Amino acid sequence: MTDVRVLVVDDDVRAAETIRRVLVSDGWNVSVLHNGAQALQRAVDEEFDAVVLDIMLPDFDGLEVMRRI
Repeated sequence: MTDVRVLVVDDDVRAAETIRRVLVSDGWNVSVLHNGAQALQRAVDEEFDAVVLDIMLPDFDGLEVMRRI
């Protein structure tokens, strides 16, 4: 198991799950969320090595999430 921590943020549950499965199969530790507000809170609470972020989220667009992180 690797120590790489990835946050996947996508409001499309099926897409997020597909990305999660691929990353987990490579041994990465993956957290999945479905909106920008959740992502911002989790990014404050935890440290991630990478973020896979949908641009069109229901509350904040992905670029705004990255700016705030």
